[in-house]
Amino acid sequence: MNNAQDCKVSKENYGLLSVILVYTIWGIQALYWKIFEDVPLMQLLAHRIIWSVGLLIPIIIYTKRLKALIHVFKEKKKFFYILMCSILIGLNWLLNIYAAYSNQMIEASLGQYITPIVVITLGIFLLKENIKFYEILALTTALIGISIMTLSFGRIPLIALLLILTFSTYTFFKKITNIDPIIGITAETVLLLPFALIYVVYSESIGEGVLIGSSIGNLFLLISTGAFTAIPLIIFSYGVKLVNLSKIGFIQYYAPTLSLLIGIFIFKESFTKIHFISFGFIWTAILIVLSYPIVKRLQKNMSMPIKLKSGC
Repeated sequence: MNNAQDCKVSKENYGLLSVILVYTIWGIQALYWKIFEDVPLMQLLAHRIIWSVGLLIPIIIYTKRLKALIHVFKEKKKFFYILMCSILIGLNWLLNIYAAYSNQMIEASLGQYITPIVVITLGIFLLKENIKFYEILALTTALIGISIMTLSFGRIPLIALLLILTFSTYTFFKKITNIDPIIGITAETVLLLPFALIYVVYSESIGEGVLIGSSIGNLFLLISTGAFTAIPLIIFSYGVKLVNLSKIGFIQYYAPTLSLLIGIFIFKESFTKIHFISFGFIWTAILIVLSYPIVKRLQKNMSMPIKLKSGC
């Protein structure tokens, strides 16, 4: 393997680690949002946007990207992509907070489990990414599990469907948009900022806000929503550029598994036999995806001749 190939593999590995880290954070996010149960849903979303911008703008200025940020808003095509991303990620944030507030993590995890299927499909049919046989096998296995779970609901799982629609489309736009990750995330939150500010000011003016009169501890908690929101998105934007969309789709199964475990063991949501069967198919799909590359690497290493060196 030459240096160029080594560099490509190294970058992809860093991309994979970045994506896995982000999905770990997103998988346990329900525990974080539960801290804010006393904060009205829309106000929490508004503060999340405001403090994200408050964190990102100094980063933009410090890294000398301000001109590039302004330039992005002047390009019609890029502005359209950013506008779509901002709407989609704003809705996704709202849905995730609502799922945590209302103890609907199992339904939310269903949506998060189906999202990779949509992402993989977009990668294959729209971006013409290659898919291997083991990925087809895993995809089919996951679809069986998802079908069983969806039918078991006996109703339209609205939260799940909206989570699927918002984040799979957001991931697709992030993949096709050639914008610096930090600039992209900043631009998305800046577009949402005026609406967030108006809502917070209105809430405070009618005496229903959570900012004025808040304790120092609660104020720091509100500010922390910016870091919790922006930093994972920056890391995700970095990783998504280095990893195939179809591979990201399979990694996405990690986050809903964490969400599911939190829903069952911490929030004490009901987990039936049907849930167990359907999730069993999904976990089998994940095992196929994770084990195949490891087995191939082991086979390759075992087939390589051992070279004996004389001296140092």
